[in-house]
Amino acid sequence: MTVFLEAIVPGPWWHPLTFESERPAERGTRLSVPVAGKSRIGFATGVMADSPPQGDFKILKVKEIIDPLPPLGWELFETALRVGRHFLCGPGEALKVIAPAHILSGEFRGELPKMAAPGAAFSENYCFLPFLGDRVEEYKSLLLSRGGGALVLFPDREGASTFWKGLPPEVKKDGVLWTDNSGPGARKRWDRVRMGDFHLVVGSPSAVFAPLVSLQTVIIEDEGNPSYYSERFPFFNARSVAGSRARLWKGNVVYGGSIPSARSYLKGLSQPAPPQSEKYLFISMRDARNMIVPGVKDPLPVSDAILNRTLEVVRDKGTTIWVLDRKGYSSGVTCGECGRPLTCGSCGLPLRWDDNRGIFRCGFCGEEKPVTDLCPFCGGRSLQGSRPGLEGAKIIAETVLGRDLPVHLWHADIPRTASSRKKMIEDLAGGGIVVGSRKSLELCDHLTVPLVCWLDADSLALAPFIDSSVRAFRAVWESAWRGWGHPGRKVLIQSRRPRAGWQVGLVAGWDHFWPRELEERKKLDLPPWKYLVEITNLAGNKERIKTALLKKGYEALDPGGPEGMVWLKCDELDELRGTLAPFFQISGSPRGFPRISLRSE
Repeated sequence: MTVFLEAIVPGPWWHPLTFESERPAERGTRLSVPVAGKSRIGFATGVMADSPPQGDFKILKVKEIIDPLPPLGWELFETALRVGRHFLCGPGEALKVIAPAHILSGEFRGELPKMAAPGAAFSENYCFLPFLGDRVEEYKSLLLSRGGGALVLFPDREGASTFWKGLPPEVKKDGVLWTDNSGPGARKRWDRVRMGDFHLVVGSPSAVFAPLVSLQTVIIEDEGNPSYYSERFPFFNARSVAGSRARLWKGNVVYGGSIPSARSYLKGLSQPAPPQSEKYLFISMRDARNMIVPGVKDPLPVSDAILNRTLEVVRDKGTTIWVLDRKGYSSGVTCGECGRPLTCGSCGLPLRWDDNRGIFRCGFCGEEKPVTDLCPFCGGRSLQGSRPGLEGAKIIAETVLGRDLPVHLWHADIPRTASSRKKMIEDLAGGGIVVGSRKSLELCDHLTVPLVCWLDADSLALAPFIDSSVRAFRAVWESAWRGWGHPGRKVLIQSRRPRAGWQVGLVAGWDHFWPRELEERKKLDLPPWKYLVEITNLAGNKERIKTALLKKGYEALDPGGPEGMVWLKCDELDELRGTLAPFFQISGSPRGFPRISLRSE
């Protein structure tokens, strides 16, 4: 019996390809099919109900039906289709990131266990408590009473590893820690999960596509963390994907964190407990001392409250964290004669001064130049830093403490191994200061930190992100609660407008912060009220895509530049998907295919 099968071939096109076959194939099974004169692996989506239309083309035959059962399982294959549709990357690109290399290559899998059936009903629950330790106890209780498989996601490897280590043996006995998709053990781990050897997966966002044979419990810790967004194409949100998987399985998903995301808050959540306003002390920069950093034009304001309380904590053999989200000795470099800033030759953004390494560095693209005092514009020899960064703040901290107690730098550009971190913690046993970016707050997980000082809280909300106020609020809020040493901790917030804007929510709570934030976003047509869409890699398609969008009433913004990019906002995705679909047909391969990034929060 001749049938016509539709199959998704991993690639950039959005539509299935049609092939002739001597027998049907189960949805999600792999096929060996001819594409452009080569054998490719495709995934069957089903049998066409009607014969394909007649035309000036030839329908090729399936070479082989490889699998008796879907190698990804029914749910993970459906998840791939959903990811491709919702995040506008296409099912073929979604399969390339969901399926491991040996599945994409067509390697025969042999006998596979039968996937479990979906549960009775889907449910959503929430766990928003300020202290991670309290949330962890809730998660453990849920895992002890679970039925079926479970997936627990943390936004970073360290959080997942710490949670895994703290699980009781009776929970870990059928589980596995999953923090990456590469390395010698990655394939073996994937195969064992797919074979049903493990029913619990704890991991970072890389574990979101773990091929569990049953999934009735999904826990997403710190669900509003931007780390759940993928940094490489195809672009998707692992938090949304995990929730979608729970919905397909008709299981229970738990969204957790110290504060909810915008979408969770809009579900009608309220503050579970009154905030503790005594944790925070707000300080005006107008009352601060202007501390001079050699070679830097602007001083660094540091209040007497920060200086005095730091000395009190350190003399009591405690550790203080000074947080400043400006890396380098200075966040910028300008010429004292012509006044022009030094900028990156590749992307045009300001260069920062890293004195420890003797370089000027672009924080965006990473371009580096040796430090010099010669201005490339006017030839003058009076280059100077503009605003003090972390290395400059470290000099001030060393001045405060003298040479008797340690002062350490901690930010993302400084590699920290387990041994180097252990050595630093031992060095701080008798008291000291850590000067760092917000990443330095990780230290709270390893030792008691009685005092956290934000040297420039306003700069947190000035970052070029649509959710910069949320990131600022989250960072300062969590600094009061992170680690077992949070009781009694004081958080000093130095600001030009203390207790104003997003800072009000620190005292009043996140159920006060979110209404103001969402109202502001609504006025500006920002997520979650609108989708923000960025289309790149346009090449020769740019003008055609802009014309198609304008015909449908979209305001396509063109920021210019040689790379080819278009920005737009939309209320829903169905019409936009239909508008863009013609640019993702296999016949368009010679022109190349755009790449789309979607923001919904």
